[in-house]
Amino acid sequence: MVYIAGDNDLEEYVVKDLENELAKVGSNQRVRVVALADRIPGDDKSRGDWSQTLLFHVTPGLKATAEAAVADWGERNMGDPQTLAEFVSWTRQHYPAERYALFFWGHGWNWHPGYVMEDVTDQAALDVEKIKAIQPQLGLLDLVAFDGCNMGSIEVETLWHGHAKTLVHSQEFVDWDGIEYDVVLQQLNQNPHMSPEQLAIITSRSAGLNQERTGSAVALDSRFTVLLQAIDRWTLALINGLPHYRRHYDQAFAQAQSFFEAPDEKDLYHLASLMLKVPDTEIKSSSQAVMTAIQAVVLNNWHRHDYPQAHGISISSLGPEDDRDDYAGLDFTRLTHWDEFLSQYQTTNN
Repeated sequence: MVYIAGDNDLEEYVVKDLENELAKVGSNQRVRVVALADRIPGDDKSRGDWSQTLLFHVTPGLKATAEAAVADWGERNMGDPQTLAEFVSWTRQHYPAERYALFFWGHGWNWHPGYVMEDVTDQAALDVEKIKAIQPQLGLLDLVAFDGCNMGSIEVETLWHGHAKTLVHSQEFVDWDGIEYDVVLQQLNQNPHMSPEQLAIITSRSAGLNQERTGSAVALDSRFTVLLQAIDRWTLALINGLPHYRRHYDQAFAQAQSFFEAPDEKDLYHLASLMLKVPDTEIKSSSQAVMTAIQAVVLNNWHRHDYPQAHGISISSLGPEDDRDDYAGLDFTRLTHWDEFLSQYQTTNN
C-alpha cells in the first residue's frame, strides 16, 4: 500500500513514481500493489493533469490516468487520518493478504506538526496525534516505510511500536529518488514469502542505490522495548549527573552527528558513545546499554560520507523554535525521561 501525498510541491513526481517504479513491476497473483495518489495543479501536466485523489491497482505498464484508476475518491485530504484509515481498510477488503506493507510517500519531518504527508489544498498534515488516533483501525502492519525526510527517529519509531513489526526511514532529508519501488518489488516477487525483516532490509537498501544520504530499517518487537528501557535508565543517569558533568554533556551534544535539515536531531548511538567519556560509572554503563540495544534493533543502516556517524536512529535535542508542548505529548517522552532531562539540561545552560 502506497499512500502518495502529492498535493504539494512534490506533485511533479507522482506520475513518475507510479509509472516508472511501481508499474515497472506492478501486481501479480502473489504480490498486490495498491496506491492512493493525490495531486495538485502544478508543473506536471501529464496524464490529463488530474488533481483529485485516485486509487490505483498498479498493474505492469500502468499509465497513471484517471481512466486507469479503480476508484476516484474526489478531492481528499491526505492530512486527514480517516483518509489513511479508509485506504488501508479498502485494501484489506479488496486484496486480503498474509502480510501488509504500508509506504508513506510525501513530505516529512519527524514529530513536528504540519509536515508529515502535507496536503496544501486542505492545509493539513498527518501529525503524530492524528496517526495515533487511527492506528487501531489500521491493524498490525508487517512493515511501515517513510519515503520522506527526517523520519528516522526514536520518536517516530515509538509511535509505531506495537502497530508495525518493522520500520524503514531516513535520518536526513530525502530527494526525489527515495525508495526504489521497482527494486523492492522485483525482489519481493522472487520471494513473496520473505519475512517483514527481510523486506525492511531490501527496502532500506534500495534507497541507498541512488543519491540519497542515509537510510535504516529497524525492528519494533521486544528488542525495541529493551531499547526504550535502556534510554530511560540512561536519561535518569544523565539527570543525576547534571550538576557535575554539564561540561561533558555540552561537548557530547556539540560533537554528536547532526543532520543538514534537522540540526537539532542527533544520532542516538553516536551521542551515547560520546557520553562514555563522562567519568561516572552509571552513565558509562547506561550509555553502553543504549548502544548495545540500538545494535540489536537496527536491521540495516547505511550513510554517505557526509554522515560518518549516522547509525540509523536520531533523537531530538530540541532547538529554540521547537514546540515543546507537542514534544512532551509524544509516546516516547511519556515512556522515558528524555524530555525532563532536556528541560533541566537546557535550563541550567541558560
